[in-house]
Amino acid sequence: MHYLVKQLVPPIFHTIRWFSFKYGWKGNFPSFDAAKQKAGGYDADHILQSIIKSTGKVRDGLVPFERDGIEYDQIKMNFPLLSTLLMLASQNGNQLTVLDFGGSLGTSYFQNRSFLKGLSRLDWCVVEQENYVKAGKELFESEQLHFYFTIEDCLTKHQPDIIIFNGVIQYIGTAFQLLEQVAQTGIKYLLFDTTAYIDGETDRYAIQHVPPEFYGLDASYACIFFSKSKMFRFLKEHYHLCFEFISEPDKYYLELMPFQYEGQLWQLK
Repeated sequence: MHYLVKQLVPPIFHTIRWFSFKYGWKGNFPSFDAAKQKAGGYDADHILQSIIKSTGKVRDGLVPFERDGIEYDQIKMNFPLLSTLLMLASQNGNQLTVLDFGGSLGTSYFQNRSFLKGLSRLDWCVVEQENYVKAGKELFESEQLHFYFTIEDCLTKHQPDIIIFNGVIQYIGTAFQLLEQVAQTGIKYLLFDTTAYIDGETDRYAIQHVPPEFYGLDASYACIFFSKSKMFRFLKEHYHLCFEFISEPDKYYLELMPFQYEGQLWQLK
């Protein structure tokens, strides 16, 4: 009977059930800068302190996994990423160098390190904001995990097999300029993950309002919902699409419009 009732409820009521007037993705701003002026920022110190604390617990083996300051009692597997990394290592003499752009304090490294321990060499290079790089170098850098302020700094010491944008490209106001720069580096593979797209030809600029369960205090930051057709046309100027995937099954809502996070693996032409 419960199943039948669920099927008879109009979809709009399922949407409203998850809608929050305070949190989530709001607004339709004329530009990224206009949204940024109304938002906070990922570089806020209380966000960094929360992530230092949770990442420290993962590093020390006290919790299996963390993401965005939230601690989990088991690793949330990312099979598209892991299978890609193992494929690249198998093609490169059991060695792997990753450039993880916007990789926090090594979330994806700690997520996958136990599955990559059979590699003869692993270099996981995180490029992040200045305060994250300073904290990373002081507290988390190791023989395998490295932190750099810019892509150029990383490339002076490493030749990455892949660059990862995991849940980060939508928070960069100069995303297309950055991707043009990335294509010129010659890095063979590009992996997008946890990226939201919309239909049509126009990107949408919004603000993501984050509840205190993540960082201890409310947080907000400007974000971009990319036109999928526009983004794919841009990427196909430089890359071949290897495969697409859904990052996670959950649906989220840009105000009342549902979306899912997606990802792709691209190979440089």
